[in-house]
Amino acid sequence: MISRQRLAPVALAGVAAVALAGGLAAPAHAASNKPAATTTVDSCKATYTLNGSWKGRSTGFTSTIRFWNTGTAPITDWTLQFTFSGSGQQVAKLWSADWTQSGSTVTAKPLHFNQTIQPGKQLTIGFIANGVSGNPTSVTLSGTACGETASRGRASTGLAGTLSQMVEGYAASGDLRDGLLKSVRNRVQQIQRDEARDNQKLEIYHLRQFLKQFTYKRGQEDITAGARTELQSFARTMLNGLL
Repeated sequence: MISRQRLAPVALAGVAAVALAGGLAAPAHAASNKPAATTTVDSCKATYTLNGSWKGRSTGFTSTIRFWNTGTAPITDWTLQFTFSGSGQQVAKLWSADWTQSGSTVTAKPLHFNQTIQPGKQLTIGFIANGVSGNPTSVTLSGTACGETASRGRASTGLAGTLSQMVEGYAASGDLRDGLLKSVRNRVQQIQRDEARDNQKLEIYHLRQFLKQFTYKRGQEDITAGARTELQSFARTMLNGLL
């Protein structure tokens, strides 16, 4: 960091005197044509995608919502709300926003790095939830209903695809850090290849190795307890279905 020396009081007094005498003119700035940021939303659109779902000892799914500022002014300090169409869906983890849930309605608010959405730009939030996926009946951005909601998409094929989505979700939220992330990703890719080739013997082996990773030092330090529990639980669900 470059240090800056403070001006001595005498020097400061001298500058002030010159300014008062009219010796310093205020710099001219060209007027900006950019609209000021606002919390009011003129228009927006949103898409909802189901990335994967699972059943077994527990039922759950992982999804993403992408939303665009289709107005002409930047939106700051936004509030995104969506309501599940079914009942019993409960968000367990949501990344890229602060969030709360009341009944079937989830409310998300920005983090420090995504407080403003420029015109024509979009943001994406993702989440893992318990229950059976229920496409949102509505998505609103700061009170304005967004068009093109509930674009259902397609669930990723196979449980290994869902496991991969969970890993990436926890990586995005900071719950799964770099030290462990690389090895976990590699193991999940192996599991996906085994599943695609219907090689159950190798899939069982790699699932067991996946679970074993969480017993090592990195598996204790580079992941939060909640993320570790969810990933282990889902991997065991996959494993029990093969044994």
